[in-house]
Amino acid sequence: MNGEKHWYVLYIKPRKDEVVKALLGRINIETFYPKVKVKKGKDIKIEPLFPLYMFAKFSIPDDYINVKFCRGVRKIVMFGQNIPYLPDEFIENLKTISENVIIDDKPDFKPGDIVKIKEGPFRGLIGEIVKTTDKNKRVTLLLKATSFSPKVVVPAEHLERITQP
Repeated sequence: MNGEKHWYVLYIKPRKDEVVKALLGRINIETFYPKVKVKKGKDIKIEPLFPLYMFAKFSIPDDYINVKFCRGVRKIVMFGQNIPYLPDEFIENLKTISENVIIDDKPDFKPGDIVKIKEGPFRGLIGEIVKTTDKNKRVTLLLKATSFSPKVVVPAEHLERITQP
């Protein structure tokens, strides 16, 4: 058993990152579950950068079965029959970046921005921001519809900025 170890992506069960890390660590498999600091109002919380996705460094011929059937692992991410791996440099850079990043959860929208609604009953619709309220927590949009353009108020976290409608 002398397969070369590479970084692979695991899709894990919710709230099982510590279990997977501990179980794989027992069999000398290194894991990385990147977390970042997220500023939510006045609080700073630590959250996963890629929820439910963990990186693990192992050898396909030697460790595949142990990783695939590890408690808490749903699957090893594959594309067809291929199991892609990531270069060590990518993971090292990600480790450095994730340790030093604070994400501001407060959206920074302003009137005139074109946005797409990503959640709620208007999901998928595109609109233009008319005004923001409550310190940018709620946004008034002019929806871009074909026959008429109604104004709606939606939570800012339900929006994503787009460059063109």
